[in-house]
Amino acid sequence: MLVSVDQIIADTIGKASADLRALSLAIHDHPETALKEAKASKAICDYLAQRGFQITRQAGSLPTAFVSTYTSPKGAHNGLYIGFCAELDALPGIGHGCGHNLIAISGVAMFLALAAAMEACGLPGTVKLYGTPAEEAIGGKIIMLKEGLFQGCDLLMMLHPASGYTGQWHSQCCVSVTVEYFGKASHAAMAPWDGINAGSAATIALQSMGVLREQLRPDWRTHGIITHGGQAANVIPAYSRIEYTYRTGWEEDIGVLRERVHNVFASAALATGCTHKITEEFAYLDNLDNPVLGRLYEDLMQEEYRVPPVRGDGLGGSTDFGNLSKEFISLHGMFDLDGSGVPNHTLEFAARARSEIAHERVLFAAKSCAKVAAKCLVDAEFWSNVKKAKRATRNQINHS
Repeated sequence: MLVSVDQIIADTIGKASADLRALSLAIHDHPETALKEAKASKAICDYLAQRGFQITRQAGSLPTAFVSTYTSPKGAHNGLYIGFCAELDALPGIGHGCGHNLIAISGVAMFLALAAAMEACGLPGTVKLYGTPAEEAIGGKIIMLKEGLFQGCDLLMMLHPASGYTGQWHSQCCVSVTVEYFGKASHAAMAPWDGINAGSAATIALQSMGVLREQLRPDWRTHGIITHGGQAANVIPAYSRIEYTYRTGWEEDIGVLRERVHNVFASAALATGCTHKITEEFAYLDNLDNPVLGRLYEDLMQEEYRVPPVRGDGLGGSTDFGNLSKEFISLHGMFDLDGSGVPNHTLEFAARARSEIAHERVLFAAKSCAKVAAKCLVDAEFWSNVKKAKRATRNQINHS
């Protein structure tokens, strides 16, 4: 009896469900922040190594990054090179409030499923699982991209839990900067006139940024915190530090907002007599899902949810996967966590990310996304349409 590729995918993920559940809970219950995901990385690598997959641990310069590779017995020639991303890091103080434990096992599930389909059906090609650290902090995928770890990929895919599902998510660009002000210390009571107040510079900067918001476009965001404002109330602080993030809906707008934000920081230095330094930590670009891949993913997901996908930019947020979407044909599929509508980056979302229903939903999304990837392998006309859509993506998104 012939078994379809879709059935192999469903069976493979179904048989791995208990193992994937255990892996998810192990990652969830021992949350590790950016570049500290040693336990999560090791757990996934050990799991795949026990199943005979080739593993490169500590891939590139990131100690917790890894790459697992499967090449079809039919060889890689004349086949596609498909990669799946598994995020690992937790949020400080919140744990897995963005559900990266689920993202991690979704990557593993899709990797296992596609490898099984390639082997059973004699499909040529290569499939890789990328362990991508530090999505919440420094943009691990951007570093891995610069180091050439994704070189040669025909298609990159991943999944993410949210309050709704979509295969056509347009994220926000996100730039993170550190701003330092340098003044002069003095006794705040005996000789305040001798000081140059770096703490005041930081305060003015945040207040001025609040005023600037009134003139920002609806899809632009600015937000930040003072991480160092002084050490004693009776000492004029000589040093202050701000961690700040600004976002736009589209890549071409980043330069415009960057100039305005930098002018605010400079004006605070001028007003107080300080000098200042701005260091750009990372820049996430807006995600652009391939519309042909996205529509098929949504059709498959609708079989389960029986409701329309989320449209527009309603899900918000930013991701370093956006940078990959500029370089590769890609899909960043969203799936609904548990129907509760709880927002990401909250303690409640973290608690729900270990639930049985969240596990069931991530595996259904993984089956759906893996079926999309498999269609690229077996349907030459579909893959041709995907490649054509990649070139037309920008024109297919309404930019008003």
